[in-house]
Amino acid sequence: MELEIELTENLVAPSLTTQPNGRIRLTFHWSDEIRRVLDLVTHPQRSDVKDGFIELWSCDESARIFEQINETTVLIRSKQRD
Repeated sequence: MELEIELTENLVAPSLTTQPNGRIRLTFHWSDEIRRVLDLVTHPQRSDVKDGFIELWSCDESARIFEQINETTVLIRSKQRD
């Protein structure tokens, strides 16, 4: 299962959603604490992916891809494994 973290400068309510491509995306304001955010959101698979999000958040850059969505939002994805 692929995970995405969407960081935004916009003040948004944290959310955990399944994208059309099947990835699970966690969206929150860039200054929020990821563990607190994960405790606030609901999703049927939250407990299954919580550790994956923390790992994606804390891994080194070689294991993840950064994509600038617009002037206020960055998307972090795990790199596809060969």
